[in-house]
Amino acid sequence: MEEMSSTSTEDLSSAPTAASKVLRTMFPSAIPATGFVRATRELLAPRGFHAANTLPLVATCRDELAVTITARLYDTWGAGFNMAGLAGMIVLGRTGILAASGHAPVEDGVRRFVLVALPHIGLDSHGVIGNVERPGVPGVSHTCGALMALHDELRGDNAPTGDYPFLDLADPEQSMLRDRIPPFLPDGPVPDLAGLTRIARDVITADTHKVISVLREGQSQPAHVAVFTGIHINGPGGTEYVEPGACYLDLGADEPEIDLVID
Repeated sequence: MEEMSSTSTEDLSSAPTAASKVLRTMFPSAIPATGFVRATRELLAPRGFHAANTLPLVATCRDELAVTITARLYDTWGAGFNMAGLAGMIVLGRTGILAASGHAPVEDGVRRFVLVALPHIGLDSHGVIGNVERPGVPGVSHTCGALMALHDELRGDNAPTGDYPFLDLADPEQSMLRDRIPPFLPDGPVPDLAGLTRIARDVITADTHKVISVLREGQSQPAHVAVFTGIHINGPGGTEYVEPGACYLDLGADEPEIDLVID
């Protein structure tokens, strides 16, 4: 399948717009989504990872705006295990992770996984963070709606910041956001939407270490796990970027993590 095209930050910078200025200011390390996906392959190929011997574990938001980058990941790495919840949170829990642990191919006595976990945020042509242009949808649209709803609650007088943990059976994934994110908030005013999205990314990054531990439970073969986190940015005109977060390779409990640097 031919790789899909995407406007690059270099193209935007040649003709600065409100969106490109905000992108460079708020997400200075962001790169086109195509480049991010390509980097996952290029960084891991020398370490023995390729589509035929690796199971992708993907946690992107349920939003339809996350479908394109998810498709690129599957095009690069093959069919994957869906770990996603609202805001890209890893919601499937221990049972789901244990199921995934036995699905990776075994090559040279090793199971290999690449875990990509990305909350997302909108950026419209006027440079407004949180707004997004959806084809055929009239008026202003938003993303990530789940994080924006939590942001509104946190800024209100009745924010659910106590009595953890709790679960709303009628709204389980949003209640997980309410459960997981507030304990990570700094003292003082509630961060803006970009700041809250970065906190979600950090919560997800912390969860990746727990995922790795479960992937190794009861397995006779060692598991090599590459992790890529960050923030997926839905820009104007269908453009997409990723601000890389924690990117590392874990070869075992007794091995040091290897940093994977995306330029």
